[in-house]
Amino acid sequence: MTHTMPDTSHELDLLKGKLAKNPGMILEGLAENSGLSMAEIIECLPESLWTRLDGGRFVDVLGEVATWGEVTTIVHTADVIMEISGPFPKGTLAHGFYNLDGSAGLHGHLRPNRCGSIYVVERPFMGTSTTASLQFMNRDGGTMFKIYLGRDADRKILPHQLRALRALAGAVTTEAA
Repeated sequence: MTHTMPDTSHELDLLKGKLAKNPGMILEGLAENSGLSMAEIIECLPESLWTRLDGGRFVDVLGEVATWGEVTTIVHTADVIMEISGPFPKGTLAHGFYNLDGSAGLHGHLRPNRCGSIYVVERPFMGTSTTASLQFMNRDGGTMFKIYLGRDADRKILPHQLRALRALAGAVTTEAA
């Protein structure tokens, strides 16, 4: 699918203004209606809500996530939103795939070389004050999958996961300095 930017910078400014007022909007709908990729839509959010990681960190980031415990992995297409809750499995590289260990729960084969970027996103959504996620984008700016941090019995984000997520985002700031 080919995505084009809105015709004018004015349209892009309007979209950024809309997301500044309501950063909890459903981003996939905005992408579909605007002709922008999901990566471009994320970058229309206020900059304080996201950090972009290089897609080359795919394997390292997933190895880190595998140590965090309960998370929710989401695959969102035009036809389905699939959510799998539980620990993200460790994986190994072989034959061009990152092969998720195990045969029950979440398992499968991911193509790390297709990952163009990984976004660390913290924003309000669906009545929550904050969601926190890693959003994996392919080289075309489309969503591969997302991993949302786990929550405790009171629906609060697990503090150790939030610290780990922010450390990933902070590493980018440190690298750029």
